[in-house]
Amino acid sequence: MLEKSCEVINKIDTQLSVNPDDSILSSEDFPGLINYCPLVNNDIEHKCSSYEELVSSAFITLLVSFISNNGDEYLDRGNFAEYAILWLCYQVNQKEENTIDNLNDFHNKYIKGIENYIVKKPNTEAYNSYKNIIDKKQNSMPIGIKEMSKLYEALKILCDMYNEYKKNTSNCAKCLDEANNFAVKYNDLNNDSNHKEGSLYSQILSTLSKDYNKLKEECDNGQSKKFPSLPQIIPPKSSTHTYGETDIQFSDVETSSSSITSTLIPVLLAFAIPVFLGISYKYSLFGFDKQLQRQYLREKLKKIKKKMNHYI
Repeated sequence: MLEKSCEVINKIDTQLSVNPDDSILSSEDFPGLINYCPLVNNDIEHKCSSYEELVSSAFITLLVSFISNNGDEYLDRGNFAEYAILWLCYQVNQKEENTIDNLNDFHNKYIKGIENYIVKKPNTEAYNSYKNIIDKKQNSMPIGIKEMSKLYEALKILCDMYNEYKKNTSNCAKCLDEANNFAVKYNDLNNDSNHKEGSLYSQILSTLSKDYNKLKEECDNGQSKKFPSLPQIIPPKSSTHTYGETDIQFSDVETSSSSITSTLIPVLLAFAIPVFLGISYKYSLFGFDKQLQRQYLREKLKKIKKKMNHYI
């Protein structure tokens, strides 16, 4: 699956040769990438007038090209939609004066508006798969464009490794430098503050790790030089307030409360027993009727139990 993902991404990158900060953009320079540009001239012509529009059209082309060449059964299995999101974030982040910092806002501004004629074209499953990922994530947390761009840099190293591997599958020594670069990059990403449990960042990092390990397994077989191993992914608990984490926090509170209660009860009992003994002794000295004494002690015991239940 890494092979197919890298091939499609490299093909689109070759066609998307443009300066992101150019104020003048001609759609005619990118004939293979304008099929999803906004419609003009009475909806008979596609034309992109900005870098963002061109990247959006190229992104949809990326998705559709993949599914056209490989079939829809590969899309979710290979996590290609996630890699496509990395590509989009990286391209958007190339513009110096980019004012949009999360993918949800970019999607709503530049991609959502062309959905009406995306669905009229063949192979819309690819776009729907991407859209499902966005829909699932955008209500819980923003997908940061800069953060995703870091992950794309790791993907590019992985693709470079694979391209080098394809040239000579019997000798992976030439891939070793890229493997070391990937391991360093991966370690940085694994320790990044954006690495939160359950986040899309964490999921894609896991996908990158699996694809690297598959290539590592192929190259380590019978080779004198081994690829470096990656550390285990153990993302920290998310600090954002989501429903799931609120449940965890409440659970922690209950555990803490139970701990306090289990400690408090013996202390209360240790305090109550001498008091009862003292009261009993006092009443026996003054010659109170034993029945009245027992009744009084029972009433005091009920009151203390009631207070203890209140603390629990």
